Amino acid sequence: MPPRNTHRPAGPVIVSICMLLCWRLPAAQAQEEDLDQGRVYAVQPRAYKMNHEFALTFGFLPLDAFYKMFSVNGHYVVHFDDLFAWEAVHLSFSKYLDVSTGLKEELADRWDTSPTSPEEDRIDFTLDTNLMFKPLYGKMALFDSLVIHSETYFLLGVGAEKFETAWFPAIDFGVGIRIFIIETISARLEVREYIHFGEGVGSTLAFVLGFSYNAFAEEARPGHSLRKELAK
Repeated sequence: MPPRNTHRPAGPVIVSICMLLCWRLPAAQAQEEDLDQGRVYAVQPRAYKMNHEFALTFGFLPLDAFYKMFSVNGHYVVHFDDLFAWEAVHLSFSKYLDVSTGLKEELADRWDTSPTSPEEDRIDFTLDTNLMFKPLYGKMALFDSLVIHSETYFLLGVGAEKFETAWFPAIDFGVGIRIFIIETISARLEVREYIHFGEGVGSTLAFVLGFSYNAFAEEARPGHSLRKELAK
C-alpha cells in the first residue's frame, strides 16, 4: 500500500522560484536594444570550473502534517562542461531526524482520536539520479569590496522513495544556486520536489542547504590540458 498521508504536488512552488530567477531577462534584453551600437561588451569566461563534485547537504521536508522532518543527503556529480552535469547518485536519509508537530497529541487530547499509523507514512530514504542543467553564471559585489561568483542550475531525474511500508518509484525536479567560496569549495541551496507513484500519487518537498568539494579542480581549468602537454 502507498503512504496514506500523501500530499498534492507542490509544483507551483518550483515554478514560482524559476520565474523569480528569470524575471530580469526581459528587462536586460530591452536595455540591450537601447544601447549604442558602437559600444562593445565582453562576456568573460567562467572563473570556476566544476569537475567531480562530492557534496554533503541538509534538508527540511515541510509537507507532512504530523512530522517536520530533516534529512542528511549525499551527492556525487560528474560535470561534463559548463552547461551539463550528471548527478549520478543522490541519497537522502531522514529516518531518525524527525520532529513531531504535536498534531497527533492534539487530536488525542481534544477529539479523543488518533490517525491510523502515521508512522507508516514517514519517509526513510530517497535515492535518485538527475540531469543538471547550468545555464546561468554570474558574479555579484558584496558591500563593494568582495566579488562573489555563482551559478543557477536546474535538476530533472528519476528515483525512488522508501517509506515505512515500501519503496515507491518517483520523478523529481528542482532548482538550485551555487555560491563559489574557493576553487574547490562551494555552497549549494536547492528546492527539490519528488512525486512518487503507488496506488495514488504523493509529493515530497525538500529545501536543501550544504557544501560541495570540487575534486580534481585543476583538471577543469581552461588550458590545463595544453599546459600538461607543453610540460612533457
